[in-house]
Amino acid sequence: MKRFIELVFYLVIIYMIISEFKRDRKREYKYLIVGFFALFFRQAVMSIILFSRIFSVNGFMRFGVLIWFIDTYLETAALILIVSAFVFPAFKEKTFTFQKRIIYSLYLVTIIIFGTYFLFKAGFFEQQYVAIILNLVQVGVLISPFFLFSKGKYRNIHFPRSILLAFFIYLLLPLSSIIGLLYNGSVDERLFVAQHPLPFLSILLLMRTVYLKLVDKAFLTSKLKKSENMVKHERELNKLKDHFISVVSHELRTPITSVKLYLSLLKKGKFGNISRKQDDAIRRLIDENNRLSDLITNLLTINRIEANKIVLDKTDFYFNEIIDDLYINIARNKGIEVINKVGKRLKVHADKKMLKQVYINLMNNAIKFSEKSGRIELKSGREKNGWSFSIRDTGIGISNDEIPKLFNKFYQVDNTFTRKNQGIGLGLSIVKNIVELHNGRIDVESEPGKWTEFKICVPFKE
Repeated sequence: MKRFIELVFYLVIIYMIISEFKRDRKREYKYLIVGFFALFFRQAVMSIILFSRIFSVNGFMRFGVLIWFIDTYLETAALILIVSAFVFPAFKEKTFTFQKRIIYSLYLVTIIIFGTYFLFKAGFFEQQYVAIILNLVQVGVLISPFFLFSKGKYRNIHFPRSILLAFFIYLLLPLSSIIGLLYNGSVDERLFVAQHPLPFLSILLLMRTVYLKLVDKAFLTSKLKKSENMVKHERELNKLKDHFISVVSHELRTPITSVKLYLSLLKKGKFGNISRKQDDAIRRLIDENNRLSDLITNLLTINRIEANKIVLDKTDFYFNEIIDDLYINIARNKGIEVINKVGKRLKVHADKKMLKQVYINLMNNAIKFSEKSGRIELKSGREKNGWSFSIRDTGIGISNDEIPKLFNKFYQVDNTFTRKNQGIGLGLSIVKNIVELHNGRIDVESEPGKWTEFKICVPFKE
């Protein structure tokens, strides 16, 4: 009856694993199927033999001792396969070596058990010592996962404690038999009865572990599917956002260009003389129009960077060609002194348009955070394996905690001065991306309340 109940549990476990194996043909499931099928086969064979011995006229009476050895052998071989199935994830990278170990273990158990049988039949061993040997073989098999886990080879194994507890409970069966045999010379009937639930409890625990594995996998699969749907949705939103930014930015450029043209004509007096106050107002409008134009350029650039659509058009040119007097004049009109120490003979190999944007964004940043009577210093020079350009201002400065965050998209230093000079926080992110596209780097040094220096270093043409 006990073996028949265990048969039902083995069938349930095998069905669960086969169902999962059909969906995901992992080698781990294959080992589990083979292992539990071996236990099922052992119980089926022994159930037939025991049924025949009780209810059949002929039965297997003349094979009494041999049946005991066959039962022990089938159980031990099944245990080897079960242990291997549960520890296999620790050897996924060494599958061939792992398979050889299983085969060698089965060969060794076969030789020991049936060698002991023939020696027993020849009269070399008494039944008590034979029982001890057979139980020791099972102890060796069941204790192997404890040795493996003590070495730390269980990181890829799920629910290791449940697995070890199941094998420990099963281990109590041969251990208690050995103790009984050594102490009394035989296994006491009360101990024999007490041993009956142990394999059953062990299999229940292993069944629970298999169930938790499959449920955990089903949960992770469901979660992964949700994540994939979310990622897909985010990608679609990003595409819509990119398309929107691209369309709006291009549409805004036309009126901004027209505004810039007419403001320039107004300033030159093409529509009549203008007063000093009108000239000052026009100058402010030109500055704001340029600021808006730079903002649109930044939006388009960051959009292209994120879409990996920027291909550098590198040429040889003198670096001072990108130093636009427009932004120097904007700074001076604000009352900021500009010291230009950019060398006229520094030849570089880079994308001129992209580096111009780097200069504009760094210059705008310096102007924005420098107060009237402040100073901005531009420098360029040669480094060991390349060239450098730096902008140093006497503005509000940046704390050390803020520096690592400066190049994050949409990040802005949170202070009163920043809020008075609002932007969208794209300039420095674009600068960093453009510099890195040139295989360069950007460094920041600052002393709060005193000064800030941005320095880019780019290697020479290879």
